[in-house]
Amino acid sequence: MALTIDGTSEVLAGLPTTFGFVPRHSLVLISTLHHTDRSATVGPMNRADLGYVVADPGPAVDAFARQVGDLPVQNVLAAMIHPSTNPADDTDLPRRDTADTITTMLNGHGFTDIDAIHVPGIAAGARWRSYQTPGRHGVLPDPVSTVFAAAAAAEGRIMADRRHDLVTRFTPGPQPLRERLHHPIAAAIADAGLDADQPAAALARLARADAAIRTASEGTLPTGEATIVDLIASIATIPFFDALIAVDGDLHLGAEDLAMHLWRHACEPVASRLATVIALHAYQRGDGTTARIALETADIQQPLPRLLLEMLDRCVPPTQIRTPAQEMSHNTRRALRGAQPTDKS
Repeated sequence: MALTIDGTSEVLAGLPTTFGFVPRHSLVLISTLHHTDRSATVGPMNRADLGYVVADPGPAVDAFARQVGDLPVQNVLAAMIHPSTNPADDTDLPRRDTADTITTMLNGHGFTDIDAIHVPGIAAGARWRSYQTPGRHGVLPDPVSTVFAAAAAAEGRIMADRRHDLVTRFTPGPQPLRERLHHPIAAAIADAGLDADQPAAALARLARADAAIRTASEGTLPTGEATIVDLIASIATIPFFDALIAVDGDLHLGAEDLAMHLWRHACEPVASRLATVIALHAYQRGDGTTARIALETADIQQPLPRLLLEMLDRCVPPTQIRTPAQEMSHNTRRALRGAQPTDKS
């Protein structure tokens, strides 16, 4: 059974806060999951640039099918976001041939209940229409009024106008600065490795990092190069990396902002480790878009970034990463204090 008219309108209006940016010229495939108690919820969704989809819809449809895997998908909403060909007649839907091809491909993956729709843009008052059922249509509410927007605000998720705006956050600092700090950072990382075997030094290093995260959560980032080098060494060095991957819920955005600030000062391979930290905290906040962009700057050949990307592709809920992260952080902190780690497995 497809989403109701109002349900479809709400989900479409919620796409900006779901993705972290306003999707334009896009295909968005949205699953509705059926549960044993006969309820239905919005499940994994996948967005692709419409230009690529028009040329070849296969990769987007195949990626969505892999994403939902064996989940109990009840319905698939295929939303084509594209300005109307004839604004004076919103029944003249563009890209109908592409919509038909996508529907056929989804059928080939075993999906039988498919609703392909067109919406000219994601904004209050935008009207969407079904390709298959001309009488099925609705109007989007204000995107900021949706339950998705309320959840995003509560979790500290960022919404940008375009995905490119999120990508530009990942602009490294000036190359001369990063090159000048390269050797001091390498030396500080060596010192951090030595501190790990000395409980007093380890706890002092963790305390400095914890304080910097709290300060970043209040909007203040470190400016002194010595402090920046020290924090980079702490966050990028095992076991302090493990100890700092989990923080209190209201500190995740601060931890992410701090890691981003430090990333801008670092060269590879340290920058890749910091990008992974950004991805970890963004993922735990529920911001999959920022996590994915961060991983685009990380060394995806390393096990942890590769695992995180796989989890994002499969839409693993943030709750399933928070618990193991908290346990790893707790056990690592105990070990750094000289206590025996606990095993909760």
